[in-house]
Amino acid sequence: MTTPGTSVEPGSTSGAAFEATPTRDATTLHPPLRRWAAVAAIGIGIFTLVTIEELPIGVLTLIADDLGVSRGVVGLAVTLPGVLAAVIALVAPVITRRLDRRLVLVLALAAVVVSCGLSVLSTGMYSLLFSRIFAGIAIGLYWPAMPVITVRQVPAERSAAALTVAFAGTGGALVLGVPLASWLGSQLGWRESFMVVGGIALLVLVAVLLLVRPVHADEPTHLGDLLAAFQRRGVRYAVVMAGLLVSGQFLTYSYVSPLLQEAAGLEVDAVAPMLLVFGVAGLIGNFAAAPLLRRSPGAAVITISVGIAAALLAIELLVHGPSLAVVLVAVWGLFGGAISVVMQTFVTRYAGRYEESATALNSTIFNLSIAMGALVGGRLIDTFGVRAPAWVSVVLIACAGVLAVRWIVTGGQRRQDEIAA
Repeated sequence: MTTPGTSVEPGSTSGAAFEATPTRDATTLHPPLRRWAAVAAIGIGIFTLVTIEELPIGVLTLIADDLGVSRGVVGLAVTLPGVLAAVIALVAPVITRRLDRRLVLVLALAAVVVSCGLSVLSTGMYSLLFSRIFAGIAIGLYWPAMPVITVRQVPAERSAAALTVAFAGTGGALVLGVPLASWLGSQLGWRESFMVVGGIALLVLVAVLLLVRPVHADEPTHLGDLLAAFQRRGVRYAVVMAGLLVSGQFLTYSYVSPLLQEAAGLEVDAVAPMLLVFGVAGLIGNFAAAPLLRRSPGAAVITISVGIAAALLAIELLVHGPSLAVVLVAVWGLFGGAISVVMQTFVTRYAGRYEESATALNSTIFNLSIAMGALVGGRLIDTFGVRAPAWVSVVLIACAGVLAVRWIVTGGQRRQDEIAA
């Protein structure tokens, strides 16, 4: 039910299946500063989780040398939590059905602390992989609960802005998290970089407990709710479009270093600044998407599809040196950085009372698409060369744009808004 005093707009993310408190809404429970501090704490939480998920990439060589294994084997420390997170995210709303969703975030952050602690103590690859199981659990628990909790910290009309702030943690991790961890690894050691991230997770855990207000489900979530959520036309469209966009993005992004080296003639050391440009642009794109999202999530999907596809095509066809490459990488990052918030907003807007189940589906397709994008991209490079993934990415991303056009032309947005009303 909706808490007394909360105005709910048609299509807003304040669904009927949750309540924040029995008697008070977001406006009366906390002053504005504390509400947005809670949203920021949630965003720093996802920053921490994305950082811990990708951390082995930044210190891969250090881990391989220390544990006496190949770099490819160390890559399993990224693959394992990603696949596990996809599975956990799908069932998380069911296994946490009667828990305060704030405590789900706390449990996820606690799992990060455990994962980091076990990573620090690892003596071999098997013990490191065991520690990474907890990272996968953390990501799978946190991601589906995060949007549901975020939008209930603020009034309904500010939900899109709140999601934008929270999802900025994802872009922030790409800009600062992994590079910082990599730097710490080179300065102090790879174990110490895990220790620092674990300490950050512990601080965020405390902040969530102190700042985030409880969010309880009126009715427990069941496995059947996942099917019911997927039967909603808007959710089906969102899941398929997210799969196409994220797979297309990570087909190329996972192997952007060799692509830029060949296309722009860059040295290996010059790729890192390029990725920083990509990350900063992505963070800007995350926030810039908010005005368009308020008008039409479908139009937002079309915009980012066109932007990413055009940037990748230009990289393939026009880049012959570093100058133009910098500009096009920034354009790619600008639109690519908006994928998370755009697709989550699309899902929550049209999920109705199945918001958390729809979010679980969205989280699952994101994690699986990242894993599949990296896997297929590697096969394409081995078979056809470093430029092949970008061409396939353009096709997949264009398909997502076509689906968004179909969604709008067939009146999907209008009909779903009427249902939500």
